[in-house]
Amino acid sequence: MFRSEMSSQARPSLDGLAEEVLARGRRGRRARTAKIASTVLVAAGLAGAAVAVALPTIGGSHPAAAGRATAGQAAVGRPTVAKPGTRTAPAGGADTSPAAAILTNVVSPADYIRQPSGPKAPTTSAAVLAELLKLLPAGATSNYAFYGGGAQTYLDGPSGVGMIRIFLSRGSLNPDACTSAVPSDMTRTCSTLPSGATVLTTRISDNCVEPLAIDVDHGNGTVVQINVATCLAWNGSSNPPAPMAITAAQAEAIAANPAWGATQMDAALVHAAATQFAGVPGSGGLGTPSTGTSTSTGAGTSAGSRTWASASPSAATGNSTAG
Repeated sequence: MFRSEMSSQARPSLDGLAEEVLARGRRGRRARTAKIASTVLVAAGLAGAAVAVALPTIGGSHPAAAGRATAGQAAVGRPTVAKPGTRTAPAGGADTSPAAAILTNVVSPADYIRQPSGPKAPTTSAAVLAELLKLLPAGATSNYAFYGGGAQTYLDGPSGVGMIRIFLSRGSLNPDACTSAVPSDMTRTCSTLPSGATVLTTRISDNCVEPLAIDVDHGNGTVVQINVATCLAWNGSSNPPAPMAITAAQAEAIAANPAWGATQMDAALVHAAATQFAGVPGSGGLGTPSTGTSTSTGAGTSAGSRTWASASPSAATGNSTAG
C-alpha cells in the first residue's frame, strides 16, 4: 500500500538544489572571513595606539633600553639574602654557556656570621694560613703556599696526604649562581645556615683541584671558599692524584668559622703569623699572589679559580688561575 501510494505521487524537482546549497556555503564563508578581518584590524589599531602612548620617543631616548638598564642595576645592587631550604642549579649540557659567576663585588649590609670582638689588624695571607691550620683535623701539614686572598696546605690525614686551599674574597655570593644552568660536568647547590649565611657547594667532576668547593657568605663583605682537591699541586708535569683531606661537612664548618674577615682579622693572630710564616714568600699582605713551601717539599704555583659577576674585579681579592 505504501509503495502504491508513493508511486502515484509526482517526483519533486531537484534541479539546481546542489548548486544553491554550495552557493549558500560560499556566502557564509565570505561573511565570516569579513567579520574576522574587521576584528583583527580593530585590535591592531588599539595595540598600535597603546605602543604609541607607552613609547613616544623610541627613536631618540630609547626608553626600552633604559628600562632594562635600570632593572639590571637594581638586581646587582640588591643585598644577598638567601631563602630557607636548598636550591640546585638546573642541569646543563656540553654546549651550555659558562656557569654564572660565583661572586659579586656588592657588599651586603647583612652580618650573618659576626667576627668575635677584640683588636683587629689587616688580613694577611699568613693569617689566613695560620687560622686554617688551627681549624683542620689532626694530621701533619706541609707544602704551604700563598695566593691573592688565600693559602694552601697539604694535610696528612687518615686516608693519606691531600691538598686544601682557602680563599677570602671581598664581596658577596652572586644569587644567580644558585639558579642558572651549569655545564654537565658541574653541580651547584645552595643552602642556608641557621645564621642566615648562604652556602654554595660546587662539584666539578673533571677538575681535580676543585672537585669540591664550598663558599660561605659571612655577610658584611666577606666570602670564604674552601677547595678540597683530589690531587696535589702541579709538579711540573702533572697533578699527582690524592685523597680528599677533609669531608664536605668539615670544609663547610671551616668556611663558616667566625674568625674569617676579608679586610681584618684578630690582631694577635695577624702579628704571630707574620713571624711564624716569615720564610714563605708573599706572606706580607692579602691580595699579593706568590708561592712558597714549608720545609718538606715543593708546593704548587697557582690557586683555585674565582669567578666574578662584576666587571671590576679590582674591587675584590681572590682572583687567580686554576692549576
